[in-house]
Amino acid sequence: MFLYFSKLLPPLIFPPGLNIILLLAALLLWKRRRVLSTTLAVLSILSLYAVSTPLVSDALDAGLESKYPSVDINTLPKADAIVVLGGYLRTAGGTRRYSEFMEAADRLWMGSMLYRAGKAPTVLLSGGNVDFLGYRGTAEAVAAKELLEQWGVPADAILVEPQSQNTHENAAFSKPILSAHGAHQLLLVTSAYHMPRSVAIFRQEGMQVTPVATDYLTGWGQPELVFQLLPDAEALARSKVALREWMGLIVYRIRGWA
Repeated sequence: MFLYFSKLLPPLIFPPGLNIILLLAALLLWKRRRVLSTTLAVLSILSLYAVSTPLVSDALDAGLESKYPSVDINTLPKADAIVVLGGYLRTAGGTRRYSEFMEAADRLWMGSMLYRAGKAPTVLLSGGNVDFLGYRGTAEAVAAKELLEQWGVPADAILVEPQSQNTHENAAFSKPILSAHGAHQLLLVTSAYHMPRSVAIFRQEGMQVTPVATDYLTGWGQPELVFQLLPDAEALARSKVALREWMGLIVYRIRGWA
């Protein structure tokens, strides 16, 4: 039930879903509560504008990503295993014959680079499918294993955890697999904005992790201020990602998962 509502509520409580709800409320209240109706409408428009600007989205994302700056792979300590969290692959299914990468594909690429650099003898891929969201094909971790093999990582060096459907399950389901293979010192790979929650959860599960962030959304240089203030669909999407992560940190800490 928690999983279901964790996927259902974000589209309603984060922009643009929240803004649509506020505008609908403003319309319903227009005849009876003009002041409140106007306030809700203005709040909806201004908040949607704000989170649609690169200036605000960069600030939200940077607050998460700055905790784990990019590192030189050569300076990283050796570990027992590299753990790569899912969320970067649409697996073959429906009317699509082949799996395709999403924006966070840097996660898998970083895992392969760490292995080729000799940082650990094993790579664990963690990530399953969420059936009620329409993903009913091959589990992401299973499909990703085939890609790693194509990139030169030996099949016997790859472990697969194909059941997890959120970050908490990534850690909980990976732990027994890693323990069974004597892996205690881990290099944890995920997107930079997702790393604060991931590190907290894995450490809460008692695992020793060195974070290796990738897939950075910020830090690539800033345009002139006028362009940072223009509304942009990509900026809105990035704001939503950041807000979801900040909320996830709060919820997971309340539940004792982080």
